[in-house]
Amino acid sequence: MRADNGDLPRVAVVPVALLLLIALMAACGSSQSGSSASAHVETPTAGTSATPIVTADPGDPTLLPVPTDVAFLQAPIAIQNEWRTYYATGAITVVPNSTVPFTRPATPPVVDATNGAVSSTTAQQWGDALMRENAWENWAITADQTGLFDNGVISAPAAEPGLVLPQGATSFRIVGERWPASLRLVSVSVSAKGFLKDTDGFAYILEFSQAWSVDAVLANGTTQPVSDQSVSAGQRFVVIGKLEQPANFGEVWYASASFACDSSEPQPVLALCAE
Repeated sequence: MRADNGDLPRVAVVPVALLLLIALMAACGSSQSGSSASAHVETPTAGTSATPIVTADPGDPTLLPVPTDVAFLQAPIAIQNEWRTYYATGAITVVPNSTVPFTRPATPPVVDATNGAVSSTTAQQWGDALMRENAWENWAITADQTGLFDNGVISAPAAEPGLVLPQGATSFRIVGERWPASLRLVSVSVSAKGFLKDTDGFAYILEFSQAWSVDAVLANGTTQPVSDQSVSAGQRFVVIGKLEQPANFGEVWYASASFACDSSEPQPVLALCAE
């Protein structure tokens, strides 16, 4: 329905003029109704800035600005086109706000323990990538976009098992600071790669200085911890991986495997943790 269909003239008109006016308006209304019949409630908004966001960090992605998260089908066409591949594969249903990859704490100084296998500059660059990937993880959890994990977009599914909302839960939330406080880069020995069936040659040993957990938020407002998503202060992990740059996500430390540094893990993992 056109908004101006009711805006008829308020002055008196002779009958012939009135009939002509009605006929003209009917013709216009018919044309408009034909174009609006195909409208859908999920029609994307039309406008968006055509100027991509470029940060000072060359590892950050260059994205069209998206001020807040938006359902894919309601995003402007240009934004849909930018993220269409990930929507089509089920990795996302929501387009992330474009501040996600660079709104993160400063990367801790990386301790390069590779005995010269990589430069300290490279070790720090990879550390930046790990923090950026962590930012995407945090967004995926809180925005209920864990298809990023299941589809292996920012890390291998084995490294970050997909989170599933418990029955009756509506969302996830992160309690505490889910950011590593220290990073140490080590080489993965040939024997460790053979045992773990992993071909990546480097790993980060990271430590969390604060406890954190991922909780499921239930419909009644209460929360419950998610299994295997709780970390104590001082807990360390080994994350084996390599630098990759998936489209739209920037440089990330793409984890192929990750383990907690505790006595339950096999000896090759504990040996990595001790380096």
